[in-house]
Amino acid sequence: MEAIVSHMQPIHRMTGKKQLERELLVNAPLDTTYELFMDNSRLAAWAPVVDAVVSESGGDDLGLGRTRTCNVTLDGRRGNMVEKVVDVVPYERASFVVVDDSFGFNRMLKDYGFTAQFEAAGGGTRVRIETFYTPANPIAAVMNMVMMRRKFRGVVDSLLAGLAAQAERPGNGAKPPKPAD
Repeated sequence: MEAIVSHMQPIHRMTGKKQLERELLVNAPLDTTYELFMDNSRLAAWAPVVDAVVSESGGDDLGLGRTRTCNVTLDGRRGNMVEKVVDVVPYERASFVVVDDSFGFNRMLKDYGFTAQFEAAGGGTRVRIETFYTPANPIAAVMNMVMMRRKFRGVVDSLLAGLAAQAERPGNGAKPPKPAD
């Protein structure tokens, strides 16, 4: 009898508190949607806050361990964010942690990261993005309750809408996006 060897990557558990969960049904196949999401060369084409991916380094063939630096614009402010892929299960999920940024998130938020999950849904793909972080101090906790979570929700919704629009481009045989339940 042969031993069964698992090639699954270990699950990286986010250590920050789950702050947000948003999802959208993308009317494009799972492989198209996931591959678009993981392709850093196309990130700026669908992620409205990303102006450019200016560097990427490291990582394996799946992207695990890859670090990317993005020039971004948030609320009219330009800066950069450095994100590292800490978990990948191809065509199921990918998790990123924010390693550094010029906006001060790493000073206000501990363990800031996000996970994107992908699930076939009919001929489309259900994409769920969960955001994790813990406010670093009482002032950041108040700011989170008053405005930050709402602003992050808007950013995540725009990311999902951009991903759907790009994955559903004409020629894909895709239909217009429908919000998920």
